[in-house]
Amino acid sequence: MYIGSTDSRGINHLFTEIVDNSTDEGVAGHAGRVVVTLHADGSVQVDDDGRGIPTDKHAKSGLSGVELVLTRLHAGGKFGGSGYKTSGGLHGVGASAVNALSHRFDVAVRQRGKVYEMSFAHGVPGVFDGPGPKAKFTPQPGLRVAGRMKRGERTGTSIRYWYDSRYFETGAKLDTEAVRAKLRNTAFLVPGVTYVLRSATEDTISEETFSYPNGLRDMVDFLTPDGDKPVSGTLMITGEGTYKENAADQNGVMKSNVERRAEVEVALRWSTGYERTVECFTNTIRNVHGGTHRRGFDRGSLKALQEAISKTRGLLKPKEELPTVDDVLEGMTAVIHVRIPEPQFTSQTKDELSTTGITRVIQGVVEKQLKAWTEERRTKAEAKVVLQKVVDAARVRLTQKQQKDAARRKTALEGAAMPPKLVDCRTTGVSRSEIFLVEGDSALGCFVGDTRVALAFGQSKSFAELAADWVQGIGHFGYATSKAGRVVVVPLVAPRLTKRGAPLVRVTFGNGESVRCTPDHRFRLRDGSYRRADELAPDDSLMSLHRSVSAKAGATANGEWHGSLSDGDRSKRQWQGERLATVLDVPDGELAEASGTLRSRTARTGPGFDRLLVRHGGDFGGFREPTGMVDHRVAAVDALAETADVYDLTVEGYHNFALEAGVFVHNSARMARVSEYQALLPLRGKILNVQKASLGDTLKNAEIASIVQVLGAGSGRTFDLSTMRYGRVILMADADVDGSHIRTLLITLFARYMRPVIEDGRLYAAMPPLHKVTAKGRSPETYFTFTEREMEAKVAELREAGKQVVTPVPRFKGLGEMDADELWETTMNPATRSVRRITLDDVEAADAALELLMGEKVEPRRNWLVESSARVDQAAIDI
Repeated sequence: MYIGSTDSRGINHLFTEIVDNSTDEGVAGHAGRVVVTLHADGSVQVDDDGRGIPTDKHAKSGLSGVELVLTRLHAGGKFGGSGYKTSGGLHGVGASAVNALSHRFDVAVRQRGKVYEMSFAHGVPGVFDGPGPKAKFTPQPGLRVAGRMKRGERTGTSIRYWYDSRYFETGAKLDTEAVRAKLRNTAFLVPGVTYVLRSATEDTISEETFSYPNGLRDMVDFLTPDGDKPVSGTLMITGEGTYKENAADQNGVMKSNVERRAEVEVALRWSTGYERTVECFTNTIRNVHGGTHRRGFDRGSLKALQEAISKTRGLLKPKEELPTVDDVLEGMTAVIHVRIPEPQFTSQTKDELSTTGITRVIQGVVEKQLKAWTEERRTKAEAKVVLQKVVDAARVRLTQKQQKDAARRKTALEGAAMPPKLVDCRTTGVSRSEIFLVEGDSALGCFVGDTRVALAFGQSKSFAELAADWVQGIGHFGYATSKAGRVVVVPLVAPRLTKRGAPLVRVTFGNGESVRCTPDHRFRLRDGSYRRADELAPDDSLMSLHRSVSAKAGATANGEWHGSLSDGDRSKRQWQGERLATVLDVPDGELAEASGTLRSRTARTGPGFDRLLVRHGGDFGGFREPTGMVDHRVAAVDALAETADVYDLTVEGYHNFALEAGVFVHNSARMARVSEYQALLPLRGKILNVQKASLGDTLKNAEIASIVQVLGAGSGRTFDLSTMRYGRVILMADADVDGSHIRTLLITLFARYMRPVIEDGRLYAAMPPLHKVTAKGRSPETYFTFTEREMEAKVAELREAGKQVVTPVPRFKGLGEMDADELWETTMNPATRSVRRITLDDVEAADAALELLMGEKVEPRRNWLVESSARVDQAAIDI
C-alpha cells in the first residue's frame, strides 16, 4: 500500500521517496545541489548538500535520528510542525518503506565535521562485511562514525539502496526516463537547486544537469506542444491564503480548526493549438491525477473568464451560453504548484491531493489575478484575444455536440413518423430538454411548396426545393429585416414540410404577383407591424424587398443582388419604382408636380421627372409600368376551396424572411427558441375535453394524438414517465380567456391520462404578458405587465417619476403579436420568463374540481358559478 503497485511504477516510487527528502532540504533553503547516480548493479544513490539527517539520539526511543527516521513510521521531520515549513511527505512512511523493501540500504550523513554511516538489510540495522547486497550481513544497532569530513566538504546526506526484486513483478525495473522527468520537473519547481543525473549503467558514465532559473516560466515553455504559437504571454499568478483543518500537534494529539498557510504559484499560457496541458504539484511532488488544487484552479479561471466575457461587448451573441471549463482550458499550458504543511493525498503514491482547504485558497488567488489581467489597461488587448479564443472554442464544441446528438438521437417512437409540425430540439439529454405546447401554429410558417423564397445570390428556390437541398446537406442564404427595417443576409435553416392538407388563401399584390398560404400566416407591413393574411385589406402597404439590377449578373453587395433581366435595365428605374409607387393615382397633368415634391423629400440626388419621362419617350404609360412592377400593396385576399401541404423554415436571430414576390413574412416563435434544447409543438384550436370523453374518443383527437406521440411515454395506465422524451412540458397560450380555456383543457388531459408528469413536477404553464409599457428617453425602459390593474399602476408609477410613457400602451392580442426578442425574454428564456408549475397536492380535491368544472353534469357547474360570482373582482376582469 505504501508504494502503490508492484510493477515498474512501484520501483520508480522508491526512488521518488528518497529524492523528495533531498528536495525538501532544497525548498527549505538548506541544499543547492542534488546528485542522483544510477549504478551498473541496479542500485540507486542520492546525494545532497543539505543539513543531513539528525544524528542525535531520540529521547524517548533511545535511537539515533537516522535509525528512527529510516525504520519507524511517522517519524520524519515533517510532523507536528517542528520540521519543514512545507514538504512532500505523507505519514512519514516513505524512506522507511524503501528501507524495508531493499536487500541493502546504506546511509551516510556529513554533519558537525564527522561522517556517520549506517546500513540496513530489509529494514534491520547492521553491518555488511563487503560491497553489494550479497555481502555477509551482521545485525547490529547503532550509528557508526566512519571518519571526518574533508576540508571544504559540505554537510549533507548520501543514500544508496538495492531494492529486492522479489517484491515486484517479473521484469519490473527502474525507468530511467521517468527518473529524468522527475528531476527535470523538480528543477523547474525549485529554481535554486541544481539536479544532476549520472548514469553508470554502461561502460561510460553519462551526466545530465537540470537547472532552470526562471522556474515555472521555463516549464510552460518546455510543456507547450511544438508548432503551437502563443496567443498570450506567460501569466505568473502567485499568492497565499489560509485554511483550517484537523491536525495533530507535536505530541500527536489531534486538534480541530488548525490554521494552515498555503502558498500558490501558477504559470499559464494560451496557444493556438487545441490540446491542454495542466500539470499539478504539491510541495514539488507531481500529482498525476490533480486533486483539490486543480479543482480550485478550474473554478477560479472559469469564473474569472466567464465574467470577463459577459462584460466584453461583442463577444457573445444573444442567447449564446457561457463557455465551460473545457473551453477555457483549450490550448492552455499551465503549471500549478502549491506549498502547504502536511499535505494529505489519496494514497502514498501522492497521485492526487486531497487537502480540501486548498481549493478555496487557489480559487480566490487565480480568480482575482485573472480578473485583474482582463481589466488592466496594459493587458486588456491581449486578454481580449484569449477571450475570443475561448468563445470560439465554445461554439465549436456546441456545433460538434449538436452534430453528434442529431446523428444518434433515438426515441421510443423513432420507428413511427413524428407529426410534421413538430419542431424538435437537438439535445439527447432528457433532463435539460423542454417542449412547448403552443396555441396556434401560424408562427411556424405555412406556405405551399411551390412558393419561391428570395436567395442572396440573386436567384430563388421553392420551399420544396429548399427542403430537398437541406436533406442533402445543402444550405442557402436569404434576406430578413431588422427591427429598424434594415435588410440583412441570413441563413435559411431547416426548410421542411409542416402540415398536410392545410386550408389556403391567395394574397395578390398590386404588381399582379400572388402567393398561397394558410389564413393565419402574418405579413410584415411597411410600418414594421404584422397582420394575418386573412385580415389584410386592399391597399395595405407591405414591407418590400427592393433589389437593384445591373449588368453584373450574380454579384452581391450590402444585401442587394444584381442580375440581368430580360425586360431591360431596371436599375435606371429603381428610384422610380420604389418612390413613385405612392403617386400612381395622380393624373398625368399633375404627375410632374407630385413627383417633384416627392423627389425633394426623399431622393434629391436621383433623376428628375423630366429625365425619367424622356427615357420612356414621353409615354406616361411606359413611365408607370416599371413602377407597378415593385408595387407591393395588397390588391386582394381570396379564400380558396383547395387544400395543400405547406412548408416552413427557420431564421435564427430574426423574425421574418423574404419571398421572391418581394415581401417579408413572419417567422417568430421558431426563432425565439434555443434549438439545442427547446422543442415546439403547435396545436390547432382547442383540444377535446377529455373529462367528458372516453379514452377511445380522446386518442382519436388529432391534437391529443400528436401530444401523446411526441412525448413518447404512452397514456393512461400504460404511461411510463421514464421514457418521456422531454424533461419539461410547458403550456404556452395567449393571455386571454381563450388562452386560459386552452390551458385548462391541456391540464385536464395531463391530469387524467398523464398524471405522473404533474406528480413529478414536470408540467408548467407559461405566463405571457398582456401589456408592454415603455418609458421614453435616451435609455428607454420597457416593462411587461400581466393585468390591466398592474399596467395602470406601472404607468402611474413612471409618470410620478417624471418619465413620459408611450401611449396608448400596446396590448398583446396573442403570442404572435410579440416580436422575437419579446417572446424570448417574457416566455421562453429560462433566466427571465414567468412560468407556473402545475401541482397536484390533494389528488381527491383535484379530481373533484376537474369533475365539477370540466365534467358532463352542467347543473353542479352552474350552481358553483352562481355561488362564486360574489367573490369575483369585477375590476380585474379582462374584457
